[in-house]
Amino acid sequence: MAKMVVSLSVVPLGTGSPSVSKYVARVTEVIKSSGLKYKTGAGFTDIEMDSYRQLADLLGKIEEVLTGMGVQRISITIKIDRRLDKELHIEEKIAKAEGL
Repeated sequence: MAKMVVSLSVVPLGTGSPSVSKYVARVTEVIKSSGLKYKTGAGFTDIEMDSYRQLADLLGKIEEVLTGMGVQRISITIKIDRRLDKELHIEEKIAKAEGL
């Protein structure tokens, strides 16, 4: 039961290259392996979660993977849509925004 949709953007800094696609691909692998439902967009990935603990665990795994790739600085932007009265789902939010 997803009670929040987290929009996450992870930017590795100090990689020595303007291209960050290989790092973003690894972050996406971490999210996929978490078993959480997600949708990757052009700048953010939306993830359905039940708790802030899930978010903290995911961020820790992302940091571990990126530091293992030699990244020395990580900028993370997080937006959280939290509902306490009902479930939230990515598809429903998109459909409402697009008037479907």
